[in-house]
Amino acid sequence: MAFTPPSLQGGNFPAFGFSRRRFQSHGFWIAATLLSSLTAAAAEPRAGEVAGRYAILRAADKDTGCMLTLESRPANGGYKAQLAPACRDNGVVIFDPVAWTLERGRLALTARKGHKTFFEHHPDGVWRRDGKEGKALSLRRL
Repeated sequence: MAFTPPSLQGGNFPAFGFSRRRFQSHGFWIAATLLSSLTAAAAEPRAGEVAGRYAILRAADKDTGCMLTLESRPANGGYKAQLAPACRDNGVVIFDPVAWTLERGRLALTARKGHKTFFEHHPDGVWRRDGKEGKALSLRRL
């Protein structure tokens, strides 16, 4: 027969201020929360998976003719981003992305002047900028 300390006998945990039943319900909640956060973390893309060459798209996924390379080597502010010199989209050229990072599953592009814009990854594989941030802008892997 195993020894049970007096403070745990009778199904109560007075040292912690709750009963066994309450512990079991909280234990389930903790396990469910942990499982959902692990699942979400596993679904988030990793830097190595995101690095590559992308076509820059505008509204209705219209190709701008611009190409962006997201490199996996470190740069000031994250990883190196480089816009192809042939880009003629004035807004993209002015933004001039120089770095990128992943922040809470979102792709953050950093402009040469230091400001950022954020993109959400969609099931179709395209990174789309939040519509609240301005004109439509997307990145499609080449």
